[in-house]
Amino acid sequence: LVRAWLPASELGAILVSNLREAMQHWPQVELTAKPIYEEDWAVNWREFFGVVETGGRLIVVPTWIEHQPAPGQLVIHLDPGRAFGTGHHETTRLCLAALERHVTAGASVLDVGTGSGILSIGAKLLGASQVDAIDIDPTAAEVAAENARANAVDVNIGSGTLEPGTLTRTYDIVVANISAAANTALAPVFAEAAHTGAVLILSGLLEENVGDVATGLAPWFDRTNLLVDREWALVEFRRKPR
Repeated sequence: LVRAWLPASELGAILVSNLREAMQHWPQVELTAKPIYEEDWAVNWREFFGVVETGGRLIVVPTWIEHQPAPGQLVIHLDPGRAFGTGHHETTRLCLAALERHVTAGASVLDVGTGSGILSIGAKLLGASQVDAIDIDPTAAEVAAENARANAVDVNIGSGTLEPGTLTRTYDIVVANISAAANTALAPVFAEAAHTGAVLILSGLLEENVGDVATGLAPWFDRTNLLVDREWALVEFRRKPR
């Protein structure tokens, strides 16, 4: 089953017409089209999201689902809204698992490109005392703040860009689930954010991009671990002496 959403416009009608014409070559495939009204979409998109088991203590439960966690599980209650980060994508699950490996009680964490806030909330539930988060999208920052409140955790969330010289402190852990290009461009900022020996967790990149990202970080970080889920990669680094 393949589903697609097209604009309710002349362009959408043309696309449907072209698809119908193309499907004549595959009579075994059935194509149906129907209008979806905005008020229906606002509710119906939720049917595609369920409880996500990350393989460790953290589980992700949509706010509209009642779920009884197993003993010892830590529940992230989440309504992703218009922000990235539901726990379903490979990179998000890889990052949550990495946080489980590295976050200890009292740790400080910087979450770059927080999206829905899922990683920041997870870090807090794992015992981090200080979690700061930022996203370039103001809407995502608002969604992250709402999710933090829903989980009763204290996360400092802001919107904007990070530039060298803008940070006022260093962290035990820096995590960024963003693109390979963004991870590479932010290398000097990551270097400022991480104190000596700190862990840098990067994902949002394909395995084929790992080498380029590691090269960009080499002046400041040693690569310590690589995990791959399908074609998606997570790379861990350790900050060299400052």
